[in-house]
Amino acid sequence: MQFEPSKKLVPFIRHYLLLHTNELEEMTYRLFSDGQPGIVVPLTKNMLISTSDYPFGDQLPSMFIYGQMSAYRDLKIQGQMALLVVVLRPFALNLLFGMSADELNDGIFLPTDLIGAEAIPFERKAAKSKSLHEVIDTIESFLLERFQKSNGLNHDLLFSLEIINKHEGLIRMENLLKELQMSERQLERLYRRQIGVSPKKFMNVIRFQHFLKIFRDLSAETKLTTAVYKAGYYDQSHLNNYFKTMTGITPMEYRLNVNRLAINFMRF
Repeated sequence: MQFEPSKKLVPFIRHYLLLHTNELEEMTYRLFSDGQPGIVVPLTKNMLISTSDYPFGDQLPSMFIYGQMSAYRDLKIQGQMALLVVVLRPFALNLLFGMSADELNDGIFLPTDLIGAEAIPFERKAAKSKSLHEVIDTIESFLLERFQKSNGLNHDLLFSLEIINKHEGLIRMENLLKELQMSERQLERLYRRQIGVSPKKFMNVIRFQHFLKIFRDLSAETKLTTAVYKAGYYDQSHLNNYFKTMTGITPMEYRLNVNRLAINFMRF
C-alpha cells in the first residue's frame, strides 16, 4: 500500500510504503536500488532477522535508515512482517543529517548513529506509538524539524532531477550539462555530496526503474524486447546483464517466479 506525505513534506518525501505479509516461517526479502534512500519502521515486534551482514543482531530495531545501494540486499525475516518505509527524495539524507550522502552508501544506520542522543526522544516516541497514524505523525514532526534546520534545497540539483526524470534517465550527459550550464566535474561533486552517487549512475537507476514499469505492465503475449527498446537499452543482452547485477535474478524470474511487494522489494 502506498500513500502520500503531508504537503509540507512532499519536497522531501516521495511516498510512504506499507509492506506486510502473514507468513510465519522464515522468508527471504530482497531490496534493490530505486535511487531513493529511506527510513524503515517495523510495525510488529515479533520479526527476527538472520541475514549475516545485518549490523544489529537478530532483532529488528524500532527504526533504521538506509542510503543509496550499489547492490541488492537480502533480509531473511521470520514471523509476520509489517514495515512502514518512508521513501525519501534522493537528496533527503544530506539535508536531514548534514553529511555527504556518499558516506551513507550501502549502509544501514540507526538515527543515533547519525545525530547521536538528539534522536533518542524521537525513537522512543515512535516506538510507543499505538497506531500507524501516530507513527507517521511522529516521523513527520521529526523530519520537518530537521529539514527546517537544513541549508535548504539546491535549485541546480532540483532542476537536474527534473530533467533526468522527464527523460526517464535517457539524456546524454552533454545535453544535461548544457541545460544546467555547469561542468561535469561540478555536477559530479554536487551529486556525490547530496545524492551519494554520480549523475551517470543515478540516470542508469532511473532508466532501469522506467524499464521495470514498462515490463510490469506488458501483457503475457508481449515480448521482453518491446520493453527493452522502449527503455532505451541497446539490446536484450545488455539489459539482462544489468538486470542481474541490480537484482540478482533474470528479467523472467522477476516477472514469473517472485512475489513483488513493491517494484524494488521482492519475497522469495
